[in-house]
Amino acid sequence: MKLLPIIFSVAILTGCNFKSSEEYHREANKLEQEEKFKEAILLLDKAIEKDPNNIKALLDRAFDKSTIEDFKGAIDDYTKVIELDPDNGLAYLNRGKNKNRLEDYKGAIADFDKAISTKGGELIYMDKVENSFVETGFEYDVKMEEIKFERGIAYYKIDSLKGAFDDFNFSIQKNYLLPDSYYWRGLIYLSYNMKDEGCKDLNKAMELGAPDANDLLNKNCK
Repeated sequence: MKLLPIIFSVAILTGCNFKSSEEYHREANKLEQEEKFKEAILLLDKAIEKDPNNIKALLDRAFDKSTIEDFKGAIDDYTKVIELDPDNGLAYLNRGKNKNRLEDYKGAIADFDKAISTKGGELIYMDKVENSFVETGFEYDVKMEEIKFERGIAYYKIDSLKGAFDDFNFSIQKNYLLPDSYYWRGLIYLSYNMKDEGCKDLNKAMELGAPDANDLLNKNCK
């Protein structure tokens, strides 16, 4: 009987150790809603320590690391997700975005290509729709236009203008981020010395609210 108070005290002091990975994850999500990303990462560390295969916690920690500009840390987490789920299009897309931020443009393009391959291919692909009633496994699918838009930026950065042009054309056809898509395509037209087309796209970008389009118009389209 004398041991009961001691056991009870130890249980109180160590009670947090009995939390599950999901509980730590939920607490981290609450902190993320308050934009307390560094604090959320600490809880996600615990969630992942409890369950190294918790893909959702890994994805959330990667996102939080990206938000605080720990791009290498984010890449490491997305890599772990891909090791667990090689067809995770979201992880490939976001790892590519972080490689773009670190100016590893060729590495980013490789990831964007992998993201596209999870959907089928460049020309024939499927946007996978998640169903709230039936488990489809499609919750990590991403839109083709988002992948191609991000790849277009990487192509532009390595002067692969044809690839960039095709990707931004696609995003415009899909009405994806039109201010930015017109802006980037306008830059490419100017690179090809196609002033009329470039100025037309930059005007469109400015009308739609692209913040840097006006400066380029003043510089190139007078």
